[in-house]
Amino acid sequence: MINNNQMVGRVEKFGINSAKATTSQFFGFMLDAFDLTMILTTAPVLAVVLLPPSTALLGAFTIIFAYSLTIIFRPVGSAIFGHFGDKIGRKKDLIITIMGLGIFSTLTSALPTYASVGAISFILFVIVRMVVGTFAGGEYAAGHPFVMEWTPFKHRGLVSGFVQGGFSFGALLAAGIVALFIGYFGEAAIKAYAWRYLFLTTLIPVVIALIVRLTMADTPAFRNLKAEKKVKKSPFTDLFRKKYRKDFFQVMIYMTGMFFFAYSLFAFVPTILEHTPSVFSLGEATTIYTYSLGSAFLGALLFGFASQKIGRRKLTLIWAVLTLILTVPVFYGAFYGAKTGNFDLTLISVLSIGAITQAPWGIIPVYLSERFKTSMRSSGVGFGYSSGIFIGGWFSIYVPLMHNYLFKSIDTVQNIWFSTAVLLMVGAVIIGLGMYMGPETLGTRLTPELDDVKSQTKTKIAEKTENNE
Repeated sequence: MINNNQMVGRVEKFGINSAKATTSQFFGFMLDAFDLTMILTTAPVLAVVLLPPSTALLGAFTIIFAYSLTIIFRPVGSAIFGHFGDKIGRKKDLIITIMGLGIFSTLTSALPTYASVGAISFILFVIVRMVVGTFAGGEYAAGHPFVMEWTPFKHRGLVSGFVQGGFSFGALLAAGIVALFIGYFGEAAIKAYAWRYLFLTTLIPVVIALIVRLTMADTPAFRNLKAEKKVKKSPFTDLFRKKYRKDFFQVMIYMTGMFFFAYSLFAFVPTILEHTPSVFSLGEATTIYTYSLGSAFLGALLFGFASQKIGRRKLTLIWAVLTLILTVPVFYGAFYGAKTGNFDLTLISVLSIGAITQAPWGIIPVYLSERFKTSMRSSGVGFGYSSGIFIGGWFSIYVPLMHNYLFKSIDTVQNIWFSTAVLLMVGAVIIGLGMYMGPETLGTRLTPELDDVKSQTKTKIAEKTENNE
């Protein structure tokens, strides 16, 4: 029989570990976006450093294309580390992934330039990006289940939005640091040597996440699974067995649309702001983009919170319809504002794009965790998340193709605003279809004992208070 003090102690322990898990995954996921944004916002700089002389737009597109190639390696990491997350535990897996992600992301700062070694510089850049992508795929495979399995049911939507918001916050922080470095060093110095200092800053979230993870135990859900000897022999391949494959492919369709949403902001809004007919300098464009990432963070947080009240499925379907209505106006506002130098119009438009594209990501940690059972949750969450990349990850091809063969007369010669808007609208249709095919997951209990202990404790405390009175 557990006495009242023991139950209070267990609740406090869950509370502390839930806070630690949230902090751990926030910084771990933040690193993923931090690295991504460093690459995308400095694409014009890296094009000068790593490539032979070319037009600014072509060089920037080459860097973005190289990065999209490395994204294809995320499913590899999700398959490998998702499997191990279900076999050896979430915690051990996360220590490996954060170290690998941090080390190889930081290695970007040590790359030789095209001027010193020729084409080898770009080849090395691609290799580093591939390895980073592999570890990034493993990071959320174990990380999202880790935090969700430590979080009590009633807080899952909010914590999911906060953790996923770590991605937007990481992008915000990286864009802010880039703007700060450009302001301090100047564009010439950034292209000459200071770009290396930029990539050294990726060590900051690595150290924080690693310290937190080393002080934690694995989740109760995984420990129970291990104690009951229910750890699967092949959790990853079980995703494709007849019993589970329908769920997996529904998640894959949904996540394909989500990646179209993500890169409509991260990959192409900086491009729209930085290239003609935009009249903004690189510093001004980066500043405007940075503000948009703040609205993205808040959007994810509020979306996750609202999903706990409205439902994951219902809220997402409503959002998909709103996206179809608002996309062209807000992207045109960003394009026209940049063209005319209207800072306020551009800012409002880009803030709207940030919220529209990133808010639905607020439910990803909780929704995907609720779609898969404990014994295959890391594999399901990780590979389900990454499966959207198979089609969605080639965004750097879709937009230029639409621009060159369909919409150049609307886009203008060197700007891709309408093609990007079309990418987002296609994403909204795919998201709506994918979510419609799946069930409402609100109400799924990932770790029932968390809620049971809390309710038992409240009952015991109430009884004790009543008896004392």
